[in-house]
Amino acid sequence: FATQTSDVTTGLQSFSWTVGDCVPNSGTLANGPINKGKSKLVFKLSLNGVAYVAKRCYTLGDGSPVSILANRDQLVKEGVTLGRAEFFLNHFNSECAYEAVEIAGFDVTDFLIAREGVASLAESFVPSPASGITSTDYSSLTPAEKDELTTDSNTISSITWLLERERGDVQLRKYSGTLDHPKYSDKQGATINAFQHFVYFLNRSNALSIASESHSRLIQIAVLFDLMSHTANRESGAGDHGDLGIKTFVNQHECVQKCVAL
Repeated sequence: FATQTSDVTTGLQSFSWTVGDCVPNSGTLANGPINKGKSKLVFKLSLNGVAYVAKRCYTLGDGSPVSILANRDQLVKEGVTLGRAEFFLNHFNSECAYEAVEIAGFDVTDFLIAREGVASLAESFVPSPASGITSTDYSSLTPAEKDELTTDSNTISSITWLLERERGDVQLRKYSGTLDHPKYSDKQGATINAFQHFVYFLNRSNALSIASESHSRLIQIAVLFDLMSHTANRESGAGDHGDLGIKTFVNQHECVQKCVAL
């Protein structure tokens, strides 16, 4: 698993892989996907007896196959976006509490970035069927293309996955699209409107797009996932439209009362 570090002052995120001996984790990954989004496939995963979903990229928008390295980079960028969103959400909640602004409860999904592999020599590794890479295709790649991780004692051939806890029976709601930011009158939607405005206010080179969320019927806290952002340098991953995305948010956003109160 990657180690996530979040700067408590700026919210900047970083991920690093251990160079020590890896601890094996016992897991069962389904061969076929249970869901398909615009860029990622979703698979069931049982890891150490806990139910997860595992996500990998199958396209980045240009129609070409996604390499091991490109998949890794995109999932790390998604992890950065999720980590930054959690940082901003914590500050948003604190500001709302200070200003006595009533908001709906939201959390950002917990996640792990993990490598598929074995703690042994590269030649012994065979990609899972879920990876979409055959053993023949894998063996023809260079070590760099295999994204091999060198630890203190082993070389691990690796394919990267984004893991989230399985949410079970939930209601899904999409709040905004890549270039679509509607105004809402209900408590949850208005909270998202205000949160997006808050993110832009704190960091004017960043606009957060709330692609979708899950809402448990048992616990009245909605969980945000599948987030993306528009950044000035256009380097936050698939769907980042850079200045166009930021300007589109500014032009489309209509303040709700919660924005005014903050």
